[in-house]
Parts: sequence; C-alpha cells; structure tokens
Amino acid sequence: MHLPKTSPLQLLSLLLALVLPPWAVAAQAAAPTPFSAQYRVLRDGDAIGQATLSLSDARNGEYVFSNVTRGSAGLAALLGLDVSESSRFRWHDDAVQDLGYRYHMQSAFKSITRSTAFDWPGDRITLRDGHAQQHYAAVPGTVDRNLAVLVLALHVAAGARGTAVVPVAMADHVSQQHYAIAATPVGVRVPAGDYQAYAVQRSDADNGLRAWFAPPMLAPVRMEQRDGKGTVYLLELERAPR
Repeated sequence: MHLPKTSPLQLLSLLLALVLPPWAVAAQAAAPTPFSAQYRVLRDGDAIGQATLSLSDARNGEYVFSNVTRGSAGLAALLGLDVSESSRFRWHDDAVQDLGYRYHMQSAFKSITRSTAFDWPGDRITLRDGHAQQHYAAVPGTVDRNLAVLVLALHVAAGARGTAVVPVAMADHVSQQHYAIAATPVGVRVPAGDYQAYAVQRSDADNGLRAWFAPPMLAPVRMEQRDGKGTVYLLELERAPR
C-alpha cells in the first residue's frame, strides 16, 4: 500500500516548514540544551512568513523539538497557511532516539495531519496520512525529517566533518542519505547578526538541503531548500536563541 501523492499545496506547506532530511548524531555529542529561535521565511528572495524553532525539555530524558511556520505575505498569507511540526525524542546512549512525529497543516481551504511512530522494541516504523497507514522495518538511528535541524546541529557541535550516510524515514522505506559537512566555517550574515558557520549540504540530491550552523549554538543560522522547479525557500535567523 502506498500513501497518497503530495499535492502542490502540501508541497508548499512542507517547503515553508522546511521539512528537511535528518541523520543520527555522533555518540560523543552532549545532551541538547532547550532553546527558542525566530526566523524569517523567504521564497525567491521575497518574505512570505515567520518561523519559530524550539526545543523543550519534557523530563525523564525526553525532549520535544517543534517547528511552527506562519504565512504572513504573498500566497502563504492568501491561503492563511499555518504549519506545525513536533518531534518527541529520547536522549539515549548519548544520541537522539526518535519516539514520534506529528505534522499539521491548516489553510483556508484544507487541513492535513500526518504522523510517524517509532516502535524500537518491535523494530517497526508506522506512518499515517489520513486513513492510510504504512508499516516497515526500522533501522537503528532512523529519525523523522523534522528532527533534521536539531540532529544536524548536534552533529556539527560534536565536531563531525566530511561525509555522512544516515537512515531517514520515508513514506514506505528507510532511505540512506548522504551529507557533506564543511571542514572550516564561513562568514554568514543574517538579520540576527554575523556568524562563523559550518555549511552542511545534501550531496546525493539535486534539490537537497543546505544549512549553516555556528556551534555551540544549536539553532541553525540559515537554511535553504530548492524545489523541483528551481524555486528557492530560505530561513534566516531573525532573533537569536534564548
């Protein structure tokens, strides 16, 4: 059984929220510190909304990483588009262990809810999209796509450089995805200020993620995503983490 194909509206909401492909963090990384950071969202250089990325401590070794995007200009404002994503994970053996993910998109015309559940004792991943469900075998270290931003930040903060291959939960299978982490930082200017940041880029996909991280700060400084038509969606740090 296959989940329904993504419509143009769903693709826009996914890109607005920059649902990005993730990977497992290096074992030597320190447990994450809660934060909240604000971003401006642009489409081909034009502002279309704001986003808030936050990490909260849910106690007992568990955390919640959320990404909330609201359209405030252009088509996103016209559609009344709001996107929220939330990933719950456990800090286990000095690494992220995904427990579950929820995605909700609300617009003037449509509402979409999706979720991913990780059953580690049973080695099974379950994806739900409306009434459709998909089950498949889990691979150790697999995480949902929303958790990408935090996991990438932790990996860079732990000192990882070079190439990494990571398992990512897709619609009906676990995909091994390749990323390249720059060996040295570069200057990046965003509304929140100037940073020396390490670039991270998907290396096995033409439309993959590019992101910049300035450790020890876990919030990304900048993130860029291109769709299949060449449209560029960008998140730039507007207010530093607090």
